[in-house]
Amino acid sequence: MFKKIFYTFSAKTLTSFLSLVIVIMTARYLGAEGRGVISIFILNVAYVLMFIEFAGGGALVYLLPRFNFYQLIVPAYAWAFVWAGMISTVLSVSGLSPPEYHIHLFIISLIHGLNAINSGMLLGYQRIKAHNISGIVQVLILLVSFYIILEHYQILNFDAYLFAMYLSFGSGLIITSVYLFIEVLPIAKQKLKVVLKDMFTKGFFVQIGNLLQLFNYRLSYYILELYYGTASVGIYSTGVSLAEALWLISKSIGLVQYARISNSTDSEYNRVLTIKLVKFTFIATLALLVPFLLLPNSFYVILFKHSDFSEVKQVIVYLSIGVATFSVSGMFSHYFSGIGKFHINTYASAIGFIITVSMGLLIIPKYGIQGAGITASMSYIAITLYQLVIFCKQTSTSLSEFIPKMKDIAMVKEEITQFIREKAD
Repeated sequence: MFKKIFYTFSAKTLTSFLSLVIVIMTARYLGAEGRGVISIFILNVAYVLMFIEFAGGGALVYLLPRFNFYQLIVPAYAWAFVWAGMISTVLSVSGLSPPEYHIHLFIISLIHGLNAINSGMLLGYQRIKAHNISGIVQVLILLVSFYIILEHYQILNFDAYLFAMYLSFGSGLIITSVYLFIEVLPIAKQKLKVVLKDMFTKGFFVQIGNLLQLFNYRLSYYILELYYGTASVGIYSTGVSLAEALWLISKSIGLVQYARISNSTDSEYNRVLTIKLVKFTFIATLALLVPFLLLPNSFYVILFKHSDFSEVKQVIVYLSIGVATFSVSGMFSHYFSGIGKFHINTYASAIGFIITVSMGLLIIPKYGIQGAGITASMSYIAITLYQLVIFCKQTSTSLSEFIPKMKDIAMVKEEITQFIREKAD
């Protein structure tokens, strides 16, 4: 398992680094206003994706070992097409997305949704290497194409990023499709009615939770734009991108953890594995967080070449406690999803959503970016505490088991030594 975690972490690290380079490029070339426009568009794509994944999200990883490939992917694709059209239209008509970008929102969301379905299927087959490769290539194409459009064609507005997204998401869909159809299994005997019922039952709880969680992550964007303008969204989203890069350890480990637990029937193994990963993830995330907190405001001004971004440091400071705590939430989320208890994550997200809405509407209009950071941290902490309590209650785990011990360090050291030895051989 350590080998898969190592490769996934390496892939996520590279992807996160490339994504940060893209954030820096958008800030330097397009400024705070441009960053704000991009952030809002990406947020709208994410909303469309949430509805697409009601039948094509993380539930596929859980269902694929239990059902047939064709019985899952056909309804998932059909669902994606219908909802990409409906939600993109609603967002455009409501004014949350500029009407002139309606067709682009639909097409990019659809491509992204189909790619997400394919990626979920790859995880269900435990083809983590293929999943990682497609992610790296997709971000790399986004970076290179965006740079070429900016420098060669001198398109210095949102359209440059839009064209790059077409190339990036399109290539991602092609790559995952090629990998996926190599893995097609013989048609199984389950009736389609049973498959659809399980897809939408599992998918419903997964996506309600994901939709609420997306609000927890990004509702502050809309509130900031309403009271302080698009530029404030650009500044805040830049700080968020840097802070959330610290979750690369949690996401890397969680990806392998989810695939492993969803294919396991040993409840004690799942429990112990989750506890060990929680301890390792929290310590590693804290270690990565410290350098961000020590950097001065002037560093971010130099990095992004705009004085507006001096406030990025404040965003990271106010998010820091929540980001460190929420890295643990990822382990609990993948545990509950892996054993099919998606509703627990949904309840946790609902708690976070209540805090996000109540605190966000109360303090963001008054305190702006700082208020948004505080709101996010409080939401993240509440979500994690709820999951911790439920995990301990359902698995008869004591809080003392989460305290790091020397044997945990020895275990990690042993895994690393074994991995290096295997590579040497």
